[in-house]
Formats: sequence, structure tokens, C-alpha cells
Amino acid sequence: MKVSIQTLGSLGDVMPYITTAQALTAGGADVTLMAPREYTETIAAHGVTPAKAPAFSLKAWNAEAERRGTLSNPISFFRDWREMVVPYVADITSHCLEAARGADIVLGNSICAPARIAAEAYAIPYILNAQQPAISPTNELPCAMMWRPWHGTAFNRAGYLTVDLAQRLMLEALKGQRRALGLRAIPPHGTRRHLGRPLPRVTSVSPALIAVPPVDWRANDFLTPYPSLAIPPTNDLPGDLLEFIQSGPAPIHIGLGSFEGDAAREQMARLMRAVRRLGLRAIISEGIAQKLDADLTSGHFVSGPVSHPVLLPLCAGVLHHGGAGTLDTALRAGTPQLILPDRLDQFWHAARLRQIGVAPAYIEARATEDDIAARLTQLVSADMKARAVALAPALRARDGAADLAAFTRAETERFQQSVR
Repeated sequence: MKVSIQTLGSLGDVMPYITTAQALTAGGADVTLMAPREYTETIAAHGVTPAKAPAFSLKAWNAEAERRGTLSNPISFFRDWREMVVPYVADITSHCLEAARGADIVLGNSICAPARIAAEAYAIPYILNAQQPAISPTNELPCAMMWRPWHGTAFNRAGYLTVDLAQRLMLEALKGQRRALGLRAIPPHGTRRHLGRPLPRVTSVSPALIAVPPVDWRANDFLTPYPSLAIPPTNDLPGDLLEFIQSGPAPIHIGLGSFEGDAAREQMARLMRAVRRLGLRAIISEGIAQKLDADLTSGHFVSGPVSHPVLLPLCAGVLHHGGAGTLDTALRAGTPQLILPDRLDQFWHAARLRQIGVAPAYIEARATEDDIAARLTQLVSADMKARAVALAPALRARDGAADLAAFTRAETERFQQSVR
């Protein structure tokens, strides 16, 4: 069985597919993973075969999107469609086709819309996957990619309709590539069916956020746990970092992942002044530390990339951007979280963590030093730690990567049986 996994997301999108690829490989599958070119080395370093990457660079794209405000709201995204999406379509489609050649199935996320063309061109099954509620409409849950606190439940369906509109716009952008492959310009039933069958849509989210599937999901909508990062077999923390952790009270970890380049200097300075006021110790990512004066990092530890599954259980709390991967790792570690959201699903993640009692209210862009200090006080409180610790064992007992791998194998077998 050969599986082609395809994504165009950030490292937070790539990592769960690495663990899924590892689970598939352990079951005997031949797996390749296509992602933006800056992640090729990371994929290979985890023992997964990287497919040839397109020219598309997510880092460069994100920088331009930040300058334009492309991801600030749905209107801005559609406004910039021709400049920010259309120019990349041909190259990405050709690489999706190359990656899927000879595969038995394609597993892709909604960002990588051309993955579906590759599956359709080769007449093989396709699974649409997301790490947040975004692809399966429901009245019960908001569309995380569009949610804001003022929306309320009345806007739940509207959010999913917006995502569906984006997918339909992508079908329009892909018309030329589809015709060149001998496919209909717009497939029957738009984005809802594949090769005459309902398209399997799998939402992979931590059970702490969504415990059971919404009752109004369709028969082709499925829920699996988030494909969590594997815990390394050995403690691979640098010796000086481990020494810092052991030299005093448990520190908090501060890092914003792929979004550190967008972090505002003054906001980071307010954060660190609040940390100093409370007498907390911190492990600060290099990207954040570069934005700070030396006096604000003094007494703390500035760290390069480290294994979150190893580090976070040793921390009193973690402040991050609200990405699904860091969120899941912290939940499984039993570590309270404080979110500094910037875009898309990060706001829903922040709100949901607060609802389940493992995070204070998120830090708004204009939060004062007093506001931040109050949230940090909640973050390191005994009550919040107790709630986070209580949740963790049940989450660690689940294996989302194995579940998604099993679903992929089962879908391949279902399709092959239907063809026979």
C-alpha cells in the first residue's frame, strides 16, 4: 500500500502528518509526505520520505500575507485571492500529481486543494483532513478558522459556508489544470463528493476540545484524536537547559512557533516585564528573545528548538500562539497554557482551552502589563495546574496518529473492494 500525504501548512500542520506517516509505515505502508520546501529536512530527519517539494515557500508567503493583512479576515483573504493564491496553483498542482503517482490513496488537508486533483486524475481515493473544526459543517461547533468571540452560535454555519466558498474558489482557480488532465472543469457536487462517492472528511482534534462527533454531522464526517507528537525515547534536552530547569522553581515556556516573526516588540516587552514583576522564571525561544532588550531576558534561558513533548511536562506553564500541535502537546503534558492568538483557529483554541479550565483568557494585542500579569498569575496557579494534570492521562492513552493511519488503510480497502 502506497500513501501520498500532502499539505501546504506550517510546521504545526506538517508535524501531525509526520507522526501519521510513521504510524502508516509501522503498519507496512510506503509513505511520502509533500510539504512546503522549508520542511523537507525536518520530514527526512523524522524518518519519513519527503516528496519533491513545490517552489512555494510558506515563510515568504506568510510575510507577504502579514504585510497585506490577507489573513486578518475572510474579506481580506478573498480580496487578495488573485495575488496570493492563483500564481502558485500550476506549480503546486504539478508537484501534487508527481507525489501521488503510483499511490493507492491521497491524504491531504484543505489548504492543499490540488491534492484532490491528483487523486481524481489517478482515480484513487482521497481523504480530506483538518486539525480543527473547519471542513464538516455543524450547528454545534463554530468553524474554528473563522471564529471570533463576538460571533455566537448563530454564526456557526456561516463560518463553514465561508470555508466552502474558499474551496469552491479554488476549484475555479484549478479549472485549467483540470481540463489539461481530461477532468471536468468543475467536478460534480463541487467539494462534497469524490469519484462518485461522498468525500471522507476527517477532523483530527484533541478529545479535550471535542469529545464526541456532533450529532448533525453527515455519514462521511469522522472524528479522530489529534496525531500527537511522539515522545523521543531518550531525554534530548540540552544539558544547560536541563540544568536551568532544575536550578529553581519550574519555569514557564514562551514561544510563538511559526508566528514569532510577527510578534510585536512592545507586546513582548510588556509580557517580560510582567514575568519579572511576578518573579517567574522563563525559557524564551530565540525568535522572541531577539525582539527584547538584554535586561528583559536576564536571568532567563534563551533556547533554540527543543522537543516540546520532553520540555513541556517540566514547565509550570506554556505561552504560545494557539497552534493545534503545541496545544495538544501541552494538554498531554498536563501543563497549563496561555494563548497569544494572531489569526484563524488560534482564537477558538484559546477560548476552548479557557472553557475546559486549563488556560486564562487569552492575551489581546493591546493587553497592558497589568492584564498580562493577571493572566500569568492564573496560569501558574495550583488550581489551573490541577485541572491540566487531571486531563492528561486520558489524553495520553489515545493515539491519534494510529487512528488516522487505520482510517487511511480502511478507506483504501473500502475503495478497492468497491472497484472490484
